[in-house]
Amino acid sequence: MFPPLSKEHLHYLAKLKQKKYRNAENLVIVEGRRTIEQLGSWRIKPRELFFVDNTTTPSSGLSYQVSPAIMARICDSEHPPSIAGLFPLPSPRKVEFQTAFYLEDISDPGNMGTIFRSAAAFGVQTLILSPNCCEVGSPKVIRSSLGAVYKVPYQICDVLALQKLDASIYILDMQGRQQLNSIVIAPKPLIIALGSEAHGLSPELRNIASGTINIPITKDMESLNVAISFSIAAYELYKKSPELRK
Repeated sequence: MFPPLSKEHLHYLAKLKQKKYRNAENLVIVEGRRTIEQLGSWRIKPRELFFVDNTTTPSSGLSYQVSPAIMARICDSEHPPSIAGLFPLPSPRKVEFQTAFYLEDISDPGNMGTIFRSAAAFGVQTLILSPNCCEVGSPKVIRSSLGAVYKVPYQICDVLALQKLDASIYILDMQGRQQLNSIVIAPKPLIIALGSEAHGLSPELRNIASGTINIPITKDMESLNVAISFSIAAYELYKKSPELRK
């Protein structure tokens, strides 16, 4: 038997769909079996587990069997899954790095989630986010990242703080002077910067850059989606770093 989910607790969980309550409680509802299982493979367990069917085997914490209507109340997605969990929010952390990416004003949660997912797949050491990027702990970012927001280290800093990291900063730009595959990972840390598709990169960031790089594409298309550009760049660095493939 599973404990009943009280009206008070249901109301509390439903409020977590709002950013201000997530931040106040440092908690978020994570949706979907694949994401929860991926987090489990990284030994990140839910505090509470909610499921619609009776075939789920609880892994840890409190477990509640709920109706589809209740699942819809606590989940953020338009079509709620049959399983969800209550997790702490992902937290920023600073780590030492040889290569990193700077994301300036990436506002689309789907793009941000895809960037984190690719970062985990290609062993990106850290992501550095500008203060105006979208919320990393939003349910849509978590879903799009398949939980990678918990795996990939990230920190938040503005251009001034970025400059103080004493790294070579290269801007990824379709009109960049140097091709991406020619980048050399030198003893000095390397940061590749990408901006939002709507606004591009700020003049302040361009002023501190060591150079610009491009991803060669055909003349049939003007540019690439920012998450696709990131994934290609992350893979290129992955190929240049044999230690990541061990």
